[in-house]
Amino acid sequence: MNRKKRICVISFSDLRNDPRVRRQILALKDKYDITALGFGKSGIKEIKDFIIPDLRTFLDKTDSRLTFLFARFFKRLYKSYIKKKYPIKEVHNLLREYHFDLILANGLDSLIIGHSIAKRVRAKILFDAHEYEPRQIEDIWFNINFINPYKDSLCKRYLPLIDAMTTSSCGFANEYYKHYGIESEIIANVPTYKKISLKKTDPKNIQLIHHGIAHPSRKLEKMIKIMPLLGKRFNLTLMLMGDNKYLKSLKNLSEKTCPGRVFFKNPVSFEKIVPTIAKYDIGLVIIEPTSLKLKYALPNKLFESIMAGLCVVTGPSPEMEKIVKEYNCGFVVDSFQIEDIAELINSLTIADIMKKKKASLKAAKVLNAEKEMKKFKAIVKQLIGD
Repeated sequence: MNRKKRICVISFSDLRNDPRVRRQILALKDKYDITALGFGKSGIKEIKDFIIPDLRTFLDKTDSRLTFLFARFFKRLYKSYIKKKYPIKEVHNLLREYHFDLILANGLDSLIIGHSIAKRVRAKILFDAHEYEPRQIEDIWFNINFINPYKDSLCKRYLPLIDAMTTSSCGFANEYYKHYGIESEIIANVPTYKKISLKKTDPKNIQLIHHGIAHPSRKLEKMIKIMPLLGKRFNLTLMLMGDNKYLKSLKNLSEKTCPGRVFFKNPVSFEKIVPTIAKYDIGLVIIEPTSLKLKYALPNKLFESIMAGLCVVTGPSPEMEKIVKEYNCGFVVDSFQIEDIAELINSLTIADIMKKKKASLKAAKVLNAEKEMKKFKAIVKQLIGD
């Protein structure tokens, strides 16, 4: 009997709460023998799960950070930093009895360890760049001057060594090709299909929702500042996770500027996101492009809003604008100015909103994980067969 081909999936994330990586594992587990490494186990019973070890002491971490700072000026030190930062030896010890046909590395950090494993067992490497990492954050001094140059150096070193690459938007793919000469297949961040019933919109209580990561670079305070400019028929719910300090500042701002009109909801597991937000009317997916990563983002929240049957309102982010216009499932504001966003939302009639909600439910039959994962499985099959 032929054995199943073996795939090692690596991600520097909690696999239980990383929807993109979970979709990969779920798509592949029936045909392949999957071993997964992450900061938290996936909880998927049919696979082997390992926690990425970190045995470094406080002194080890301090030494690593100092090496990183010096490497900005003496790039040859990046090799030394990689050895100090990443648990390459520990992972090799963890997996010393395992052989793999393919390493699926999610993100540049995972690619460092993935390349080391692939070299040992002579496996192929599929690199999934969830975003454009060399320009991930561009409004914080430390990221601009230290982290982004480091990510650029990793791309130059490791991307020529991979066998195939995927990413989440055409914008990201174009940038990787322009700067590193590597072509990518697009695998969108779409959820598993769920049949959602059309929810009628209450003319006196039109509910907007934004969900996702709370980070200052995303300028989420703008959505709160919109509310005093909107008619009383509109209310906003924010379902956020991430930076607690920033989240607290958003709550304080809402109490000062529009008390009683912005509601903060605790985040839910990603399997519950679509049915939870389906109770709302408008998915507010406005992310100011403070970095190239955010400019070309096609985030989970966009496709989850479409799957939930919401009318999507987004800014002039080129990748999101393309989707919204192609499927006619929402409205695109001409700018990221508060006044322009408020003017568009105020102009919406119930008929406008309901028309776009129906279009979202129709688009969900195309924009779903079942269809995207067929493309992903075809890439894997081309690399190692099935």
